[in-house]
Amino acid sequence: MGKMLSAARSRMYRAAKQVDLHEELVQRLDYPAETLAVSIPLRRDDGTLMQLKSWRCRYDDTLGPSKGGIRFHHSVTEDEVQTLAFLMTMKCSLMGLPFGGGKGGICVDADDLSLHEKEALSRGWVRAFARILGPDRDVPAPDVATGAREMAWMADEFGTLTGEMRPGSFTGKPVPLGGIEGRTPATGHGALIALEAVRHKLGLPLGPLKIALQGFGNAGSWFAKEAARAGHKIVAVSDSSGLIRHGEGLSTDALEAAKQNGGSVADAEQAGSDTLKTSSLIIEQECDVLALAALGGVIDGDNAASLKCSAVLEIANRPILPDADEHLRRAGIEVIPDILANGGGVTVSHAEWVQNRQGLDWSEDRVADYLRDTIENASAKTLRVMDENQTDMRTAAYCAALIRLCEAISARGTAQDYQRRQQ
Repeated sequence: MGKMLSAARSRMYRAAKQVDLHEELVQRLDYPAETLAVSIPLRRDDGTLMQLKSWRCRYDDTLGPSKGGIRFHHSVTEDEVQTLAFLMTMKCSLMGLPFGGGKGGICVDADDLSLHEKEALSRGWVRAFARILGPDRDVPAPDVATGAREMAWMADEFGTLTGEMRPGSFTGKPVPLGGIEGRTPATGHGALIALEAVRHKLGLPLGPLKIALQGFGNAGSWFAKEAARAGHKIVAVSDSSGLIRHGEGLSTDALEAAKQNGGSVADAEQAGSDTLKTSSLIIEQECDVLALAALGGVIDGDNAASLKCSAVLEIANRPILPDADEHLRRAGIEVIPDILANGGGVTVSHAEWVQNRQGLDWSEDRVADYLRDTIENASAKTLRVMDENQTDMRTAAYCAALIRLCEAISARGTAQDYQRRQQ
């Protein structure tokens, strides 16, 4: 087992002790149900051949078919894929969705691929993993460096291989090809819904919040736009190239324009702002909420003491490592965990999956209502467990997810059931 997965599971064990779940039930979640590793050949435009390592993990399917994104990134490893599939298992359970957790990835620098190469790789991924895919077994979605276009290629390739159109096999597709309105902004929008749903528990001030944001990709940018529209102030934003800040709030239009022109958020034109070349300093900015929307592992035991916020919102997956948890507890910094904060994407993916299976399109208003109801229900469940057990928000979210999972696992029989039959 990899160190990353082992560390992630430590939070599950802490939660299991909090609500006194039977050890046998938790053991069922110790290891992935299935992990497939393959090598995908890619003939590049210049004629050279690459062999790319790739994985798909179906961590658990107790609650339904596994569900999770596919990322193209040079840091992808089997350990990372399994860890993210584990987190998706917890997330789907907390959100009350009929899904288990899955994740996939290819170890590749997506920025180094041409459009033709990316299409060939997307289709090659489907051919390699087709044996475990399908609307009733494993349903992929977009993730880092993948989006609607990649899902369109993948769904098309899967249809060619199976000989039938099965749009529910992939989510996050373009709307004309069975996608759903509202999927692109869902993760960022859902993060704001979660923040508003629990803010009274965080001791945050009334009125507009000062938010520092790490990451201005799809989730981060949509969160920033929704937060600004709600009246909050985005006082600092960073990406991989720099950091920009303004005490009275940054213009999300200016930030977006800078990114669309191929630059950094630090290139945004806004009077009164100042910039820093060291993007990692975003975690040291004074704010009410630090929103982490980049890659994982940015806060650990070494830099946790640098935070100058009242609360952290985990829009990315596992941005805070377990060795930072105790530091944040002692500092009184509450964390809205990733399995709650970024549940909007998989929630709207579920709506798309249902839409595809029904053959009836959902309106944008219906999607928005479903997203809000699902996130608010998961938030209320988390807060209730938090109060009942006098624990932190992350542990409470894991407790709520585990309770639902373990109820489903135990419904198929436990040691006590079999022991009673033998007596």
